[in-house]
Amino acid sequence: MTHPFLDLAPLGADRFAAIEDSVARLLGTDQDVVIMQGEALLPLEGAIRAAAGPGTTALNVITGPYGQTFGDWLRDCGATVVDLAVPFHTAVTAEQIRQAFAEHPEIDFVSLVHAEAATGNTNPVAEIGEVVRAHGALFYLDAVASIGAEPVLPDAWGVDLCVIGAQKAMGGPAGVSAVSVSERAWARMAANPKAPRRSYLSLLDWKERWIDGGRKALPHAPAQLEMLALQACVERIEAAGVDAVMARHASAAAAT
Repeated sequence: MTHPFLDLAPLGADRFAAIEDSVARLLGTDQDVVIMQGEALLPLEGAIRAAAGPGTTALNVITGPYGQTFGDWLRDCGATVVDLAVPFHTAVTAEQIRQAFAEHPEIDFVSLVHAEAATGNTNPVAEIGEVVRAHGALFYLDAVASIGAEPVLPDAWGVDLCVIGAQKAMGGPAGVSAVSVSERAWARMAANPKAPRRSYLSLLDWKERWIDGGRKALPHAPAQLEMLALQACVERIEAAGVDAVMARHASAAAAT
């Protein structure tokens, strides 16, 4: 008996790379994009553990439950954490970020959630990015809930690590996720002796075994069904037009 989900042709490196390129187009980024074989918590945790460690002073913005989780990971990595918490029914402001830098000029890492799925709030990343860039800190952004629903522009906003997942506003699969990585972020990871290596959490493994090798040989067997679903999801968004997709989400939000 045949089944459309069985007996599929192998998913080769060329197609995997092409799907990464389509995600990069969706993000409007020239940075490296790594698709990771798991739900978005995988790159969310992996990026923090790769880029933060002893000697890092992190400004962790808490506007919902995920910010609390990021703070736990940062502390577990050995980073010094400055929490900036605001009531969950509000958003953080660029001025609050600026004030945190003034009080703690040693901050060199900022973690922020773009859109809070639990509360419906959106933080003003473009304005915050200007403040972070002016200070020279590394900028980590959880855009899992916002991608597909509103603009996500890591290059324009100065985001060094931008994590997305397809299972929310994109209407895609939950089993794969992606992160765009700036050259500054790669350098920070390479200099971090505690960055995960030979690990499912490791972004550096992907860089050395996949990106630096010209994306010719996958480091392990890909999650084929999820990758094909991600490709179909991005193609559907491209066919409709990302502006039309975002407008649909905005209309639904206004109606509720």
